[in-house]
Amino acid sequence: MKKLVSLILTITVALAMAVPVMAADTIKVGVPLAMTGAYTDTGDNYWKGIKIAIDEINASGGLLGKQLEPVRFDTQEFAPERVMQGADYLCGKMKVDSVHAGWAGWGQDVRAYGKYTAPFFADDGSQSAVDVFNQDPKKYSNIYQLTDTDINQASSMFRVLMALPYEYPNKKVAIITADDAWGTGVGETLAKNFKKEGWKVALHEEVPYGTREWGPILTRIRKAKPAIIHLEIVSAQEVITFFRQFMESPTKSILSYGYSIVPREVVQTMGTEADGIIGEVPTAMPTPTAPTPEAQAWVENFKKIWGHQPQAGSWAAYSGVKAWAAAVEAVGDAKDHAAVCKYISTKGYKGETGWWKWDKSNVMRAGGDVPIGHYQVQGGELVTIFTDPPVKPYKDFKFQTPRWCK
Repeated sequence: MKKLVSLILTITVALAMAVPVMAADTIKVGVPLAMTGAYTDTGDNYWKGIKIAIDEINASGGLLGKQLEPVRFDTQEFAPERVMQGADYLCGKMKVDSVHAGWAGWGQDVRAYGKYTAPFFADDGSQSAVDVFNQDPKKYSNIYQLTDTDINQASSMFRVLMALPYEYPNKKVAIITADDAWGTGVGETLAKNFKKEGWKVALHEEVPYGTREWGPILTRIRKAKPAIIHLEIVSAQEVITFFRQFMESPTKSILSYGYSIVPREVVQTMGTEADGIIGEVPTAMPTPTAPTPEAQAWVENFKKIWGHQPQAGSWAAYSGVKAWAAAVEAVGDAKDHAAVCKYISTKGYKGETGWWKWDKSNVMRAGGDVPIGHYQVQGGELVTIFTDPPVKPYKDFKFQTPRWCK
């Protein structure tokens, strides 16, 4: 009997000890994304890319022989205190060795994750985030932006609008944006560029998320008859309802949705109804035909897994995970955060379309192998018609005059 009790105790102790050993055999990866709230759809875009990267690494034997373990946190709508809670939970409590976010706070995320050392990849596209980084580049050296800023993206939108093979009936534009940092930055930059080019900004409105009734704004648009309407609200229902109410009595206006075209729910809900709308995707993976065989293979794999083309953010977030993993492999230690960050900053990363190189502010600037892609909905899907900078038509895909402009 004593031998049996002793054996049971031995087994119990061994099982208890096995739990932390198993946990130590994983490398924790923080994933703070919007899982609820206005940005849920974009959060889902990012998660799909991150999950593919993690699954690929794990299927190939892991990173330095260890499996990656994603640890998720719901950032909701990026209130500063919520962003800080995410950083303290992921980096402070869970001790993750890298963090992969999408939109993450437009500056408050830099402060929150800059308190720690784990490499942090975000897709803020925000000059305000870059400004925070530049206050103390040494302190924030673990922060990496996967996308160029709102200012540069808006300027790219303007360049492509001016390059469309289309004769505008007038020089009037209406600009409608969300009242967040992204929308404000894009709207102000576009207005400045249009005015500089001699256009009249007939309407410039900021609206809250949740806007579904567009009657008063559309009344003003129909009176002004602008040649371009730019809508920058990265939430599906707002831009879907705008389009459907616009089409009840459309003006001959090019509909430019900017980054608002990104949430998968937009084209998934409207299908060919949305044909003719244009928009843009930074750090773009051009579709339906990618620029390299490696990139095309990635697109096909994404479609096989998720059942649709990649949307904005998916490829950027995927590449952030792979860039970090490549640096860890080179350094040989996922916990040597300083060495991993130094490798990323100095060596960059060779991805499916070519080289990713971060600038002195750790920002992935648009151009070269990682351009901004400009799309038009054709046949119910996003089709790349231009890349920028510099502005150039993409392959054999052509801009099509929207049916409401004919």
